Amino acid sequence: MDHIFAVQQRLIPDIIEKMQRRFNVLSLIQHQQPIGRRALAERLNMTERILRSDVESLKAEHLIDILPKGMIITAEGEEVLAVLSRYMSVYNDLSALGSELSKLTGIRKIIVVKGDADENTETVTLLGIEASRYLQSLLCPDMTVTVTGGSSTASIASHLAELPFDVTFTPARGGLGEDMIHQANFIVAKMAEFTGGHYETLYVPDQVSEKTYKNLIEEPSVRSVLDQIKSADIVVHGIGDASKMAARRRTDPEVRALLKQNHAVGEAFGYYYDKKGNIVYKVRTIGLQREDVLTKEHIIAVAGGTSKTEAISAYLRIAPPQTTLITDEAAAKQLLKALAFDNNKN
Repeated sequence: MDHIFAVQQRLIPDIIEKMQRRFNVLSLIQHQQPIGRRALAERLNMTERILRSDVESLKAEHLIDILPKGMIITAEGEEVLAVLSRYMSVYNDLSALGSELSKLTGIRKIIVVKGDADENTETVTLLGIEASRYLQSLLCPDMTVTVTGGSSTASIASHLAELPFDVTFTPARGGLGEDMIHQANFIVAKMAEFTGGHYETLYVPDQVSEKTYKNLIEEPSVRSVLDQIKSADIVVHGIGDASKMAARRRTDPEVRALLKQNHAVGEAFGYYYDKKGNIVYKVRTIGLQREDVLTKEHIIAVAGGTSKTEAISAYLRIAPPQTTLITDEAAAKQLLKALAFDNNKN
């Protein structure tokens, strides 16, 4: 993977889909050489105009030669094709794509579903299905699962199946003021409904002043739920875009200006971080804290869509190694491209 980005840049610097097409052109030339342009266009189901542009680029990079009897691949082209073959097989195989990303990021597992959550609601459904399957594979009697709010985690509940044993679901944080169906309290109630388990609620604001925080955590009903949250066996959470999360929380203009100044790109557990994973701001919340997350045996992060790629990429820099990410193809391919770029720089 170390040279992937360099090879990609050489073939085409901006659009990865063009790299796929030129890979196909180069590969077919290798297998059918010498081959004429018209025959190549017919076999690839391409117009000669588009093929001409690709052929000229490949020739300019000395990856092919154009002879009177047809096109042939050069030794340099053979070398590029060999390196690129592994990358394209990973790029086109979602299971392999997830495995490769898991190795590159150092987290436990990455599961990739088809599509782009930004473009298709069916992809959001697929994220929920895969996350529910993975969660249910981990569940055992008397476990406690703590869940954050958000659209990604909300997509999980309806795909859970009834369990032959009891599981308790708790909200990871308070969430008064959010859209109800995306509140953690609502989500855990639905999870309990579909599994036949139990749930707890935490009816407190998502962010509070220091004085209010100290008063609320001393309330017996709040303290009881906080203890269950801290002792939970599994954490299920989303990954948010920093600016959108700040807007959703109705964050003060001063704080939003600070987030912009510090180039915050993502948010998780009330922590805002920049593209390098540096925490730039923390919301005072009642509920799950980052130090609590680090101790959990299983952490499931659910996030997809091209628009969240930067937030996901940055979060993976600080994600605990016991994290499993459920994401979509669009985000995963952008992540692979970004990680290949990082590896090339290093």
